[in-house]
Amino acid sequence: MKLHWDQNETTLTLLSGNRVVWRLNFDPREGKPYFHPITAADGAGLTALRPADHPWHRGIWWSWKFINGLNYWEENKEGLSDGRTRLRETQITTRPDGSATIGHRLEYHPPEKPPVLTEHRQLVVSPGGQTIDWHSHFTVGVVPVRLDRTPVPGEPNGQSWGGYAGLSVRLAPTATGLRDSKGRSGAAMIHGQKARWVEYGGVRITDDPSNAKQSPHWYAWSEGMHYFSPALLFAGPLELPAGGELRVAYRIEIL
Repeated sequence: MKLHWDQNETTLTLLSGNRVVWRLNFDPREGKPYFHPITAADGAGLTALRPADHPWHRGIWWSWKFINGLNYWEENKEGLSDGRTRLRETQITTRPDGSATIGHRLEYHPPEKPPVLTEHRQLVVSPGGQTIDWHSHFTVGVVPVRLDRTPVPGEPNGQSWGGYAGLSVRLAPTATGLRDSKGRSGAAMIHGQKARWVEYGGVRITDDPSNAKQSPHWYAWSEGMHYFSPALLFAGPLELPAGGELRVAYRIEIL
């Protein structure tokens, strides 16, 4: 089927005939941009949006957990976190072959205060539209930041579900096929381990070699919900000085 684009002020959709291949949602009122829906070739939906158990989960999206102790992850009934993620700008260039370049500028800040962290995000979509290279460049403001997560087992106050932050994928309830680049399968074998890539439910995330020290320990969950993440803080918090920078990159593939 022929690929074509549909775009308005808050969404960019790649279609194959009448089928939505994926939709990028970037409404500034929602703060965090996200991909949903994403579909398989047969039209089956691969992602979940704001499920009842975790209404802040948004298909494929990015969220920090704690910045300087303030929670940027969970949201209240109004859809607001204690720490605010603000989408300041979106720039999009699309091409007839299904390729595109998308830029976001985001700010992370306490309510009614200046940003402590800014992000320039670039999403590079390949011809055909089924591979998305994700590049995020974070810059610290005038005070140092500590990027942290819920502690993991073996740490003080560690929780079995601790360790998540960063790029995340919430999949549809029908998701199957969780495996990684080292031949392991299932959450029990993959959770907390390192691998080049993990795929689950028709979506593969590959860690970019340029991430170096931030190469992830993967977060994988399949009991009650289907979720995975290259959890860049799983092994511990990250402290950045005032004016410091962090760059991370991943590849998203729809299989």
